Amino acid sequence: MALLAGLTLLGFGTHEVMVQHRLRREGVRVGGRVVHHNMSRSGHRGSPSYFAVVEFVDAEGRRHAFRSSSSGVEGLPVGGHVPVRYLPDAPTAARIDLSRRRTADILLPFMGGGLFTFFGIWMLVTGR
Repeated sequence: MALLAGLTLLGFGTHEVMVQHRLRREGVRVGGRVVHHNMSRSGHRGSPSYFAVVEFVDAEGRRHAFRSSSSGVEGLPVGGHVPVRYLPDAPTAARIDLSRRRTADILLPFMGGGLFTFFGIWMLVTGR
């Protein structure tokens, strides 16, 4: 089970690398505004995670909103301005264009996936 979870997380990390690469190559950079913070809980009694919800206007004047793909709202106050990068043909695939967010969105799945994959392989090899 750990091996499957690890490979799944590695897949999410790979997908995020591809999305961010395409955003850097083809994306349009605009200003966005944090409109509120969305709280999410994992599990029955899980601790809350907060995600910034960002609104932006595309090059054609249409308004879009998206929830940040990584949790944490430090440095992203409601009403604060943030850089946004989006694909003209898919504005729902927008991301907050801050280097710390881009790095976290890639590193966290790869680190978690690597750890779970390591333990999954270790459990298979040792028979545990």
